Amino acid sequence: MSAQWQTKEFDDLNKISIDIEAVKLIPKKFALKNNLIPVKIDKNKLYVAVKCIDEFALDYIKFITNKDVVAILAKEEFITKSINFYYDRQYVKKALEKLEKENHSISSSFVKEESFNIKEEPAVKFTDIILKQAIYKKASDIHIEPFEDTVWIRFRIDGILYKILKINKDIYNSINTRIKIMANMNIAEKRMPQDGKIRLNINNYNYDFRVSSLPTISGEKIVIRILYDINRKVSLNALGFNYKDIKKLKNFLQKPNGIILITGPTGSGKTTTLYAMLNEINNNSKNITTIEDPVEYVIKGINQVNVNNKIGFTFAKGLRNLLRQDPDILMVGEIRDEETAQIAVRASITGHLVLSTLHTNDTASSILRLIDMGVPDYLLFDSITGIIAQRLVRKICVHCREKYLPDIKEKNALKLNSNTYIYRGKGCSKCNNTGYRGRIVTYELLDFNKFYSSISEKKNVFQKLNTYVNKEDFQSLRNNCIDLVKKGITTYEEAVNVSFN
Repeated sequence: MSAQWQTKEFDDLNKISIDIEAVKLIPKKFALKNNLIPVKIDKNKLYVAVKCIDEFALDYIKFITNKDVVAILAKEEFITKSINFYYDRQYVKKALEKLEKENHSISSSFVKEESFNIKEEPAVKFTDIILKQAIYKKASDIHIEPFEDTVWIRFRIDGILYKILKINKDIYNSINTRIKIMANMNIAEKRMPQDGKIRLNINNYNYDFRVSSLPTISGEKIVIRILYDINRKVSLNALGFNYKDIKKLKNFLQKPNGIILITGPTGSGKTTTLYAMLNEINNNSKNITTIEDPVEYVIKGINQVNVNNKIGFTFAKGLRNLLRQDPDILMVGEIRDEETAQIAVRASITGHLVLSTLHTNDTASSILRLIDMGVPDYLLFDSITGIIAQRLVRKICVHCREKYLPDIKEKNALKLNSNTYIYRGKGCSKCNNTGYRGRIVTYELLDFNKFYSSISEKKNVFQKLNTYVNKEDFQSLRNNCIDLVKKGITTYEEAVNVSFN
């Protein structure tokens, strides 16, 4: 027997100072398998807390460390807690050092040894920093994805997913549990998807985080949607609407009745535009009520209602109940079915202003979609005030923007003169070397009342509408994109991706 031991017992993590350098000498798997953890190095002696004396394990430690081993009996609970705490602490430190090195935006104080509170779980620290880093980078979503032997952390920034970090699977369970606790989710349930919500105040701003878990073959994937504080009152101008169209939209919003539709694919910013419009009309003289799935931002002075399909409280049922609440203005998160469409349209012609969204590609096809949903065309044409079809385009990073002469293909597509410059981003640390930073709305706005009153014969309305929106002087979504390229706000490639296809 080449190791010696003492029989003193320790059971309190805070009463014994464990040396992280000692912990580094033994692999975590070996420590877990043998119920032991190194606690201190004293010259050529290594003190190891053990559940029971295992001569083989102690001799192996002596062999791999080349130190005399002193065994200290300790309770299993203390050893397990210490293993999870101190080994996870190492992984967090390494992960944060890597995050700092790769992204150059986390304060170095986050990764210094002394920044770790001895009483603070590593997973708590790590989760906190990841959430703050996502906000710093203006990410819309955080993806935490377990695979066979590693875990990816990715941020969606300006609509694109970027791999931020790979972490060891050893710490993932602790991070998963921490997020679930914060989101008030069931930490024991790993077989079924779950949803939860976190609210944090960071730098005097409130942020809501919508959490979704999904069981995969490699473990639970976590996606966190970041909902930025709507109390900052996002405006139509800040979103990218021009002065002329803002004036037109404000005119729509002052009408006592009618329906205003925002259309576009998922992720095109429709909900944000709805909230910006609500901010324009939110005052004490109007009863404004919304029904959403789910409520993303809380706005003071507005009654907001969540859909709950599990108990049969759908958009249609909710909308019927809302109409009994003496509303002036109704916001319906999305028109998904025939019943909701018909109730919304009928509400808009009986003295209510209705705002809602549809999943269609352009303004004209929204009319066809509602007709397909069974809304009589004579009701539809009398109710619709205006339609916005929109997308989000990435803006050129102002820190690395450069001008260049476009090639023949770009000149022809943009209808440019031969010596006209356009812009692109070279890529820099401010934009993660993408050349883009932030997004802006590109859109087409249809004043349906103006169009409908301009046609003398109210037949073949949809065909006439198609002709109307394809005229050269109509500011279509594509034409709007071209203008953004000419103004140096976005690139030709981005305009093509968003509108030319």
